[in-house]
Amino acid sequence: MAYLRADKAWRDEVARRLVARLDQRLVRSVRTYGCRPIAHVAEELDSQSCVDLGPGVPYQLAKAVYGQVRLRGAARLRQTARSLRVLGVYLCGSDLAGCPCTEALARDPQQARVDRVVSGALDGAGF
Repeated sequence: MAYLRADKAWRDEVARRLVARLDQRLVRSVRTYGCRPIAHVAEELDSQSCVDLGPGVPYQLAKAVYGQVRLRGAARLRQTARSLRVLGVYLCGSDLAGCPCTEALARDPQQARVDRVVSGALDGAGF
């Protein structure tokens, strides 16, 4: 994910297309936890056809993102997971080396080019 380190314009795109649509208090709260809890929730969403989201801040964020995704069924869960990972990368900022969200997006078979990972995930979710 050297591209994400080299080109910072993706941060503006994520802020404009995803972060701006969410409750900013929720975004600030999840920032204190880092991206690992977000990565965990995204993994849960990716691996199941339905998920009972708990009361914690990462789950509240997942509910907020899920409410913004314009798809239905399992595709909605997968796109929510991808959007959460993009948000996780955004929250990690410059420390992308150990970011589980970055690693998951890099493995995403739906993205053929690394420089399209962030915008591709947001496009797929309807953001």
